[in-house]
Amino acid sequence: MKTLFTCIVLWLAGISVYAQNQIDLTLRYNIALSRYEVYARPTFSQTDFLWGSSQISVVTPGSVANAPFVVSSLEAGGWDDNSPVYGPTAAPTLDFHGIGSSGRKITLVANQEKLLFTFTLPGGACVPGLRLFVNGSDPASNPQTMPGDFANVVYAAGVAASYYRVNYANTGTTCTACNLVAPSLSK
Repeated sequence: MKTLFTCIVLWLAGISVYAQNQIDLTLRYNIALSRYEVYARPTFSQTDFLWGSSQISVVTPGSVANAPFVVSSLEAGGWDDNSPVYGPTAAPTLDFHGIGSSGRKITLVANQEKLLFTFTLPGGACVPGLRLFVNGSDPASNPQTMPGDFANVVYAAGVAASYYRVNYANTGTTCTACNLVAPSLSK
């Protein structure tokens, strides 16, 4: 009985720790460097977090050339555009790119963004409107209409549940800088 009680307490403690340890994602276009950037923002701090197998999916307008992205990995392992799907029946005006990593140790600081990877589109152009896949809203995997699962997931080594929580500032990238300058006042 004591062993069962100990197991239940440890299991509940594990759920409590997991619930607090989550990672949010965002996508932005960096005008100065002419590239798209994907950031992670954790709700916790941890040195040598064992970032595991993960997928972060990008949704593009169908006007983007049908080719994999050119991805440059910076953190959490080597990232690759593993599974692009162009204009599926479930969303014929959109393309989906599942960018995956097998993971690697990373240092995370609570509420501070960490640049995971960058990418450029075929031809290097900026196309407005790219965003991250929205789990539960964008089309789910279906053999007839949506070939492939593009849900965002972030696993840690040895943990069965995903650390991914939500996307933030995910209204679609822009390709221009809006630099408004207030007029000066004179006497």
